[in-house]
Amino acid sequence: MSFKIFFYQLTGKIKSVEKIEVQRESLYKDYEEFNRVESSDELKEFLELKKTVQSVEFENRKKEIKQLRFKGSREEALLNEFKRLKSSAALKKYFKLKDSQQLKRFNALKDSEKLKEYRQLKEFVENGTFSREKEEMHRLVYRGSEEQFKEREFRKLKKHPGIKIYYELYHSETLKRHEEISHSEKLKKYLELKNLPAKDKEKKHEFKALRKDYELKNYMKFEHSKKLKLYRETAGSYNLKKFEELKNEIENEPFRKRVGFLKDKKKFEKTEAFRAWQKFKQLSADDDVKFFLKFQKSPLLQNYYKVSESAELERYNELNALTSSEEFLNRKAYLEDSKRWEKSEEYAREQKYLEMKKRPHLLKYFTYKGTDAFRFFTDWELSFEDNFQTEKLNKEKWSAVLPQAEKTLGRNYAMPGDLHLFTNGENIKCSSKLVIETRKERGEGIVWKMPAGFVPAEFEYTSGIVSTAKSFTQEDGIFEAKIKFNPVKETVSSFVLQGQNSFPGIYLLEMGAKNRIGVSSISEKGKLSINGLDISNLKKGKWYIFTLEKTGGALVWKINDTEVLKLENRHLDFPLHLSLFTLVIRPIPGNKLPVQYQTEWVKCYRKR
Repeated sequence: MSFKIFFYQLTGKIKSVEKIEVQRESLYKDYEEFNRVESSDELKEFLELKKTVQSVEFENRKKEIKQLRFKGSREEALLNEFKRLKSSAALKKYFKLKDSQQLKRFNALKDSEKLKEYRQLKEFVENGTFSREKEEMHRLVYRGSEEQFKEREFRKLKKHPGIKIYYELYHSETLKRHEEISHSEKLKKYLELKNLPAKDKEKKHEFKALRKDYELKNYMKFEHSKKLKLYRETAGSYNLKKFEELKNEIENEPFRKRVGFLKDKKKFEKTEAFRAWQKFKQLSADDDVKFFLKFQKSPLLQNYYKVSESAELERYNELNALTSSEEFLNRKAYLEDSKRWEKSEEYAREQKYLEMKKRPHLLKYFTYKGTDAFRFFTDWELSFEDNFQTEKLNKEKWSAVLPQAEKTLGRNYAMPGDLHLFTNGENIKCSSKLVIETRKERGEGIVWKMPAGFVPAEFEYTSGIVSTAKSFTQEDGIFEAKIKFNPVKETVSSFVLQGQNSFPGIYLLEMGAKNRIGVSSISEKGKLSINGLDISNLKKGKWYIFTLEKTGGALVWKINDTEVLKLENRHLDFPLHLSLFTLVIRPIPGNKLPVQYQTEWVKCYRKR
């Protein structure tokens, strides 16, 4: 018996399989959680918060916020400046007038038609235009005027004898008859006879008769009259021409109106200038105009205009808008708030960081971060696994036929001296675990005998084998299985890793007549030997996890994750398959039957 196994058992170095499995499951869950956390937005957020909170900038900002006060701040200075401006007498008067009815009335009148008309009339009256027009109008009188002179001259000419005779005869019947006679044959004859010599008595007699003619007598009388002489002197004269010109002008309507205008003593009152002056007097007495003129000169309005364009008002409005803004009021409240740090975004980030820092999965993440705790999961990947949860053996993974028989007959056979027969799976059970059951029962099979070859034979015991020779091989890696340690001295139950040949082989476990782990070899005389470790001190009836890690020629065995054996063997440089079986080496007492070789699971790993 191995003292090492005894010592490990005694000191508790080989922990219970239940504890190992709980630890493994817990570690794997931690690994899965570690990976989830590592790729999570939560971790990203936490690391960003950590970087922020632990930065010099954050610490400075924290100090800055905690040291902030309203007293002595820029905001207090602005408010004090605003209060001083609000107390300014000029600004008070300005705001008193700014929205008053007086100013509204004044501004409404300022551009009104009434004020526009008043200003125009005022300028008309005061710039001398009105006075000039008034004086001009007063100078326009009939006496001494050109019109009076023309009328006097006209009346004078009208009384002139020649003018009077002219208009008396002009177009008169007398003048017409006189003109007719002057062109008559009678007068012509008379004038001819008058100038003839007196010798012609007949003509003389005719002449005397004509001299007595009434028409000719009247003609001659009128022809030699002063009236006709005066008429003829007047016709075409300057006086007649002037008289007719004056008559046409004086009797013309515009002239008569002009004379009437010059004689009118109320003519100025009828002028536009007088009406404008009257309108000016009316507007000067108007309440709106009087108010406007008075208010325009008031000190209150002068102050209003002065302040309107002042830098003082501009600053007042700027401060009024600033100090009443939501931003300023919030800033003031913020500076006055003794809990401003606790209400800041920085505080919220810090609290979030501290809260996240205590989260169990993050604490666990940083416990593992940078360690080798998960090296197994990062370095190794599962290459083979069976937990035997199906009711029947998974034939895609296992064969119930010996590898040598699989290659030849395709069915199991026995060797000379074997007490048992490997059935073709009848002794294999699966339901949450693999059970190879060795039973005492009559079995018919074949056995290899020289020189006859395979011959029929009967066997007293039946047993079973499972192998991955057809489905899975692996040269290096981790091979492990959870097996119930329940040795029966009359049998040999093994978990062995073999190549195409049975030897050499690696025993993950052998229990029964001998309980050991190690590397098997066969001597020239055909004797089997195993270089390894006796494990008889393991507790019978207990489950153990048997592990082999092979890296080239380096072999390491572990029981429940505790290293128990290390060997070096450079001859195992070929792919290995898994075989589990039970051999019967001597008759088995009835109280030990059936013998059950139980395996809960098998797992193999290879380097990533």
